[in-house]
Amino acid sequence: MNKKILLILLSLFMFLSTKNIFSYQIIYNNQSYTPNISITPYLYSREFLAGQNIIGYVLIQNNDPYYYPQIFLGIMLVNENSSFGNQVLYAELKMISNLLPYQNYTVNFSYQIPENISSGNYKLLFYLYTATKHIIGNPNDFSTPVYENIYINNPNIGNYPWISIVRNQTTLKNNNEVLNLNLSLYSLYNTNATINTKLAAWDAMLYGAIYNNSFNVKLKQGYNYIYIDNVDISSLYPGMYYILIEVYSGNLLQDLYIIPYYVYGESLFFDGIYLNNNGTLLVILSTYPDDNKNHVLYNVGLTIYSNNQKFQHTINIGNLLYNSTKYIHIYDNVPMINGIDLCFNLTYQKEVNGPTYLSNICYTYYLINQANKPSSNYNTEIKVIIILVIVAGLVAYLLIKK
Repeated sequence: MNKKILLILLSLFMFLSTKNIFSYQIIYNNQSYTPNISITPYLYSREFLAGQNIIGYVLIQNNDPYYYPQIFLGIMLVNENSSFGNQVLYAELKMISNLLPYQNYTVNFSYQIPENISSGNYKLLFYLYTATKHIIGNPNDFSTPVYENIYINNPNIGNYPWISIVRNQTTLKNNNEVLNLNLSLYSLYNTNATINTKLAAWDAMLYGAIYNNSFNVKLKQGYNYIYIDNVDISSLYPGMYYILIEVYSGNLLQDLYIIPYYVYGESLFFDGIYLNNNGTLLVILSTYPDDNKNHVLYNVGLTIYSNNQKFQHTINIGNLLYNSTKYIHIYDNVPMINGIDLCFNLTYQKEVNGPTYLSNICYTYYLINQANKPSSNYNTEIKVIIILVIVAGLVAYLLIKK
């Protein structure tokens, strides 16, 4: 009798120990996902005097069932009076932290208008930024950008801004994997300026740069042509990058310009990471380039893991022919723990037995409304562990008695 019980318990132990508490589904299609989040700015006035504060707030409504960590509200003041395109005179990212499903948030803002600003029409631009929605093309794609028109009056003769980036004369050129930036500036006066340049992956605005440079220049009245240091791009992975140019003079931002730059070649990267309030995780991978050619990526794999919860789950996607597949949707289940960190490793090869390319990103999710209410996924994991312990104990007891 003891032998039969022992055999049953051993079989149950083997079944439970090999049971995967995670489950996943892979769907290939040609659609991504656009977050359903709205932003509504409110200004206490739309007409201002030079030197006054622009004061208001922004209502952010998360109409999704998804958590969005590391959210920033982007605010820009754009000068419409320039002859060289829209000048950015003010740019700020205000940390919101986490958006919970179906929750509303209010963010206050204030900006002091320079005393010497020129009279005219301006725009305030509001948008959301987060690395959980990896950007393709437009830095405002995470949310529909919202504009508010304002008018600024200066009773005196204002001269700010006095330097503009001439966008149609500013170019990037790849010279044997060395990037050259030809910068064109127009200045109203002979003056000094500080130029900051930054090269980074398109979705890495907050996570450092591949290249940084800052230098001072003397500008003459009229057009000025500046050739930036050569930038080695031979080690860049295929994908989208950006060059950020900032021009300062007299401690004031005169203009800001972002230029996209493409490194061509087959690649696969994160297009969106969405954690549902029921514990379902949606990871969207995007192929690049989208040129309808028969590109093949080999040994594609995704690993989802948590350092503070000590779990790891690997999904083998295999070889990927993406001439007709632009996006891969991967649905998975993860434990819902307040403050859980989720990390993602994406690996692939562009040729058989070739070098392995790796993309990695981590986020911390704060599930405020569920801090004390673990979901059924986590309960299932705890129950499996408890049963394993009980079964192991019974097996050990019977072996000892025997």
